[in-house]
Amino acid sequence: MSFFKRKKEEKQVENEPVVAAIISNPVSSAVFQDMLKKNGIPFVCRQEGAGGSVKLLLGGGIVPDYIFVSNKNYERARELYEVYLLNESENGDFEE
Repeated sequence: MSFFKRKKEEKQVENEPVVAAIISNPVSSAVFQDMLKKNGIPFVCRQEGAGGSVKLLLGGGIVPDYIFVSNKNYERARELYEVYLLNESENGDFEE
């Protein structure tokens, strides 16, 4: 039985959510989320505490977005984020 338990534990670790990026700029967050979608990487975007409500009331840019991906997709998501940051800094549009 321990054989099956190990497989289940490995799968849980593989699917455990990890923070791929924390982005304050709402436009940058939307672009990165779109990149993840186009590359077939499932993600969840959340804000701390009542951040979602604050964002709705006061607009974006006040509360950063925490973008979570599964542990198995983390490396690819970080690669995409680094490419995005590189492109933004070359264009001079990136502000963080």
